Amino acid sequence: MDKVQDIMQRVRRIELQARRLTTATFAGQYRSGFRGQGLDFHEFREYTPGDEPRFIDWKVTARTGSPYVRTFHEEREQALLLAVDTSAGMSYAGGAATDTKREYAARIAAVLAYSAALNGDKVGLLLYGCRPHFYLPPAKGMTQCRRIVREILAAPEGQPDDSAADIAAEIIRTQRKRVLVLMLSDFLMPPDKEAIGQLNFRHELIPIRLADPTELRLPEAGAVRFRDPESGELWEGDLSDPKLIENHARAVQAHRAEWQRVFSQLGIDALDLLTTRDFIPDLRALFARRSRYLTR
Repeated sequence: MDKVQDIMQRVRRIELQARRLTTATFAGQYRSGFRGQGLDFHEFREYTPGDEPRFIDWKVTARTGSPYVRTFHEEREQALLLAVDTSAGMSYAGGAATDTKREYAARIAAVLAYSAALNGDKVGLLLYGCRPHFYLPPAKGMTQCRRIVREILAAPEGQPDDSAADIAAEIIRTQRKRVLVLMLSDFLMPPDKEAIGQLNFRHELIPIRLADPTELRLPEAGAVRFRDPESGELWEGDLSDPKLIENHARAVQAHRAEWQRVFSQLGIDALDLLTTRDFIPDLRALFARRSRYLTR
């Protein structure tokens, strides 16, 4: 079977699963959790206590001598942008995982895209961790959903991570209207609070962090040879050595904790998923949290 046939088979398999999972009930949960994010600028007005400080317009404030905020009209349509990491590390699957991190991301993206389509919302795609980056502007419909899955699976492999600053800058540059950005990645790049903060200020960010369990804690497997999927560098180690396994686990957890501090300090609700687990219950919990927040 050639590569194109293989990709199309996987696209059809993911599409069928997404259609089954994206029931009317699930699509309703999506809607309640993600409504009210599409905003168009309306006018300036003087700041009053209780207004959101991030909407203060400092140029108008400086010109008038009084604080002014930007006000917005809420659009009926929601626009989603799926920002999906396709770097070399996302092609990893180990242990009990049946999907690579990229395939797992494609399945999540399919469910989110089909939920958006059922609610009449637009959904777009940005693939990074590949050269050149691939951008598909937000649009409606099931054809858009199928193309999103196909592009994720067909993206070139074997390239290094992009920086958070590069990703944030590209999203801000390509999205003139406010969108809800769902970033699907293993977040192995260095944390960058400034870049993520700028992105979340201009739009709204929901990071979905993916991990294979064997990345979090190495298995006891004896003498092994590792290959860095991005650099190709080979490294030999003894995975019967508990000290090596513990040092690796501490380093991984420290990196993940640093990213979590960034999300927490910025008030961002991040979702952590393991590729060996069903992601639907976690998505449902995310929608429920957001629904409660939006109805306060």
